[in-house]
Amino acid sequence: MANSRFDKKVLLAILSLFAVSFLLSLALMQLVAGLIFCMWLFENNEEKRKASGLILYAIFIFGLVRLISVFLSDFPSLSYEVFYKEAIFYTTAVSLSFYYKSLDKDEIIKLLHFFVFGAVFVSLIGIYRFYSGDVDRAQSFSGSYTAYSSYLMVVFSFSLFFYKDYSKKSNQIIWAIVYVTLLLGIFTSLGRANLFIAILIFLISIILKQIKPLQLVVLLLFIVGIFALNYFFPSERIEQRATNITQLSDRDIIWEGAIKIISERPIIGYGPRTFSEVFPLKEKFQDKGIGGWHNDFLQIYFESGIIGLISFLILIFVIIKELFKQIKNKNLSNEFRSISTSILFVLISLLLSAFFSGFITSVYISVVFVFLIMLVDRINLDIAN
Repeated sequence: MANSRFDKKVLLAILSLFAVSFLLSLALMQLVAGLIFCMWLFENNEEKRKASGLILYAIFIFGLVRLISVFLSDFPSLSYEVFYKEAIFYTTAVSLSFYYKSLDKDEIIKLLHFFVFGAVFVSLIGIYRFYSGDVDRAQSFSGSYTAYSSYLMVVFSFSLFFYKDYSKKSNQIIWAIVYVTLLLGIFTSLGRANLFIAILIFLISIILKQIKPLQLVVLLLFIVGIFALNYFFPSERIEQRATNITQLSDRDIIWEGAIKIISERPIIGYGPRTFSEVFPLKEKFQDKGIGGWHNDFLQIYFESGIIGLISFLILIFVIIKELFKQIKNKNLSNEFRSISTSILFVLISLLLSAFFSGFITSVYISVVFVFLIMLVDRINLDIAN
């Protein structure tokens, strides 16, 4: 375990505030992340060395390639934006790698409860704003509806497999309400891909017996209620999305344009944030506001080349390898094994969504991603001991 200079109660309070800040306020998230990083700077160097781990090393490699692609960019004024838009991803990885290793198991679980129930609150904000007519697609006060939908999909996938005390039936009902609230938030965001992915993960959780019979009854009642709500108070946007369920939202044009320039800068790419300058078929877009590749694999390839894509795949491979090792370890506690399982399904949902949107270069979702994956190195500490 790493020993922090700061009182554990203060540290847990700050980390809990960070855990609920995602999509509540970008300024708050950045402020708390900056505070945690500044605290880390004042920690003992000997203790900091305990925070190293495979996940952190893989993130460093990916970050180094991104940095090189910035300096070799064809459009440096655009690519320099990553220094303030993506910096939080790397600073958070460094600081959380240390502070997770200063918390015990019960404190980690308490922190993750804040994470889940903070997302429930965010979901309720979006649901209210949607049905009150404040927005056309559910979203929070910070971030777009896409970030809102992806965030809730992540937390929904995580919550299905997260450790729970079901000794009381009331807890089963509470968690069923959590699932419904998160799912309704995804539904009202009108993000079709994220909704399908969430339903897929939910069906897998039923097969793996993560859902209790009582919860299925509660879920069914809520789902009937949701359909009734939308029947008596129909939304034109929901009807439009349901009618055009196979519409590709210009993604076919993105792939067409990608094929045209795929061989032009294959090694190190054009540089981060250069989509608007290099995409050849912008005039074909119905939505003139498209400013990215809507696909993490395409985006990393065209921004950082095949080297960047390989470094990203290495990061994903390392995470998956470590998670399987943890899940198979019979000596690991049930609580930590459930967290590893939850992170694995989060990763699956994110990789599936990466074909339709993106997470690793998203200001919001990349931070949620690193908030969870840095737990993998923390769990490895228990295995080593």
